[in-house]
Amino acid sequence: MRKLKRGAAGTLSGVATALAAIVGPAHAAVPITVTPGMTLSGIAATDGLPLDALAAYNGISPDSYLYVGQTIQIPSAAELGLSTTSTASTSSAAPASGLAPIYCPCGTVYLAAPAAAAWDAMRQASLRDYGVDLYPAGPLSAYRTYDQQASLYSLFLSGQGAPADPPGTSSHELGTAVDLATPAMRSIVDAIGANYGWGKIHGPTEWWHVDYLG
Repeated sequence: MRKLKRGAAGTLSGVATALAAIVGPAHAAVPITVTPGMTLSGIAATDGLPLDALAAYNGISPDSYLYVGQTIQIPSAAELGLSTTSTASTSSAAPASGLAPIYCPCGTVYLAAPAAAAWDAMRQASLRDYGVDLYPAGPLSAYRTYDQQASLYSLFLSGQGAPADPPGTSSHELGTAVDLATPAMRSIVDAIGANYGWGKIHGPTEWWHVDYLG
């Protein structure tokens, strides 16, 4: 499971809270709220973005200290003027292993085909019934390879990234987990996810991590 610290601890209660958190039109950049242990370099590595570009987008220096509660905007590669090849090392390429694409502002990401079909159905229901889009927080927030998981785990061990499971043990490597971009999205999954096979198994303290239950 992905261990990307997104937003305040705990789960927001109720769909009303989720809807209140949605203000204005959707943008490609995804806001995240800094939690203890997060660093700018760790965020950049996890989301597959150059550190200097991420810092410049947020109007801060690459060595800036992040404080708890601070909001950092995570832009898409297109917003930064990056080519798809420049982020190929961290984006989730689709191997011939039963994966299917799902939407993300960061670019196309993947899940196991049954999980992707259920996710797309849940996303459409969320848009239709609540006006809230559902998508992963970044290019490594859905399926990731063993090597990508190993990279995140290495960052964690070096103190440069958020906690991550050892490679070979994460449900992200199976394509059956998503790290959501906002707590508002988690509230929607709590409300309707059971109808589509999505819910919570792993990471009990992580509001952002949801699982495909089948």
